[in-house]
Amino acid sequence: MTNKSIRLLMLVAFLGAIGIIITQTYWVRKAYQLQEKEFELKTNLALRNVASNIAELKHIQLPIYSPVEQISPDFYIVQINVQVEKEVLAHFLQASFTRQNITTNFWYGLYDCMSDTVQYAAYINMQGNVIDDIPSASFKKLKKLNYHFAVYFPNRKHFLSQQLSVWIVSTIVLIFILILLTYLLFIILKQKRLSEIQKDFVNNMTHEFKTPLASIQLSADVLKNPTILHNEQRLLNYATIISTEAKRLSHQVERVLQMAQGNKGEIQLSKSLFVWQTLIKETLSSFDQAIALKRATINLDLPTAPISYFGDQLHLRNCISNLIDNALKYTETDPVITISIGIAQQLRIAVEDNGIGINKNDQKLLFKKFYRVNTGNIHNVKGFGLGLSYVRLIINAHNGRIECESDLGKGTKFVIYLPITN
Repeated sequence: MTNKSIRLLMLVAFLGAIGIIITQTYWVRKAYQLQEKEFELKTNLALRNVASNIAELKHIQLPIYSPVEQISPDFYIVQINVQVEKEVLAHFLQASFTRQNITTNFWYGLYDCMSDTVQYAAYINMQGNVIDDIPSASFKKLKKLNYHFAVYFPNRKHFLSQQLSVWIVSTIVLIFILILLTYLLFIILKQKRLSEIQKDFVNNMTHEFKTPLASIQLSADVLKNPTILHNEQRLLNYATIISTEAKRLSHQVERVLQMAQGNKGEIQLSKSLFVWQTLIKETLSSFDQAIALKRATINLDLPTAPISYFGDQLHLRNCISNLIDNALKYTETDPVITISIGIAQQLRIAVEDNGIGINKNDQKLLFKKFYRVNTGNIHNVKGFGLGLSYVRLIINAHNGRIECESDLGKGTKFVIYLPITN
């Protein structure tokens, strides 16, 4: 399965998960609304029964219209036009609510609108205990009625939620499972990507090591021929090849080791005072053969006055070397490389080329370890994908930063910013 297929699968899974969550949330909300309607109907029925019981007990006639009025979702009043004892009202309310399976806490009170006084107010918990410490001021004064009692459900929402506990628990479990599945898909994609990176790294490392080793082996075989001892120029050429390829091999090994140390946080900077102009010129000298082979033009824009810097000369030279190496690699014909130094509030070192350029998406990933830009038709570009990652590691260790400016098909500029040292 390709990365594109896995990403598509993850997108479909994510959208499906969102759809399921929205659907489940919708039905839970619908179920809650139905519970609200059922609670209101049961409460109205229970309170009408209480009013009927009081009318029968007191031998009075109830109003033709419903005596029950819902003021808010959790507050009801019932007109009875007669005084009723607290214990009697409590008994009727408990009995009627129990028959309707309304088991939540509530408080009740009797109000006489004629005298504008609260006759009593009390609280009944789920255990059926009556508590008399309810302040009468909490009883709402609504309108001029004769005796009426009120019932308030302070835990109405909690009671309704309990009725939907199965729905709520199942929704939470479903959401957890969907999140887990999405995470597993992400892990699969990440592992697949790491596997591809590892495979690509091994292939590139094999190539990078085999090429200099093959050159060294070939040169060594030639040097075994006794006849070459009489040709000093050939002897020197093959010895130079061995030396050059050995340095190249050593450089590749060192780069891998340096990145391994960086991953462990073991980069140790050995700082000393050096001149940037000298460092750049010495770094360029190691590319003489590659510059001649690719017919590259090197433009140096360096200040006349020496720029001294206190830093790790070896690592910083490797950084510049990596940038020059990339400029040569990723330019198809007749490379033009410009290296410049500027100094203002901070030190600025730029390496610019006229190569193939880098698209915007790749620019975001350039400095990631093992990441290598697709080189299109340039098939001879090899590497570990460690160079720019190493450069950023070293520059960050010097409290600096590196930026990339690039236009596809026009070229690339890498700019290093370093704090000025004394």
